Amino acid sequence: MRIKIPAGYAISYNKFHNVDPILAEEEDDFLSNWYYFTEDIMQISKLENVDGRHVIPESNTYIIDLGWYPDSSLNGEYKLVLVHVDVDKYWIELKTKRSKDRFEIRDTIEIWLRELNNNQSDDGF
Repeated sequence: MRIKIPAGYAISYNKFHNVDPILAEEEDDFLSNWYYFTEDIMQISKLENVDGRHVIPESNTYIIDLGWYPDSSLNGEYKLVLVHVDVDKYWIELKTKRSKDRFEIRDTIEIWLRELNNNQSDDGF
């Protein structure tokens, strides 16, 4: 799945693809392409500049996290969260979006990144 990501962010992992869930043969709910529909699909972290190097901070940062719930289920949906990781490394959920529509999720990721990037134009992508 193509996503506009501005400079200053890192993708820790990515299994977010332009695929539909496919029911496995002789299964009631389990997906044959379950690999793309797990609780850990994508994570985007805001980078910090430390001594001229970009690093992923362990705290006082923002993370966009995407998963499919329930995991590997045809009846699941995407769950997208924007969190602030505080100085004690606790995740504070700021925004949540649930949808079966991957394009709606992609658009929401781009909006949240733009907001985190102080609403700069797409030129920063």
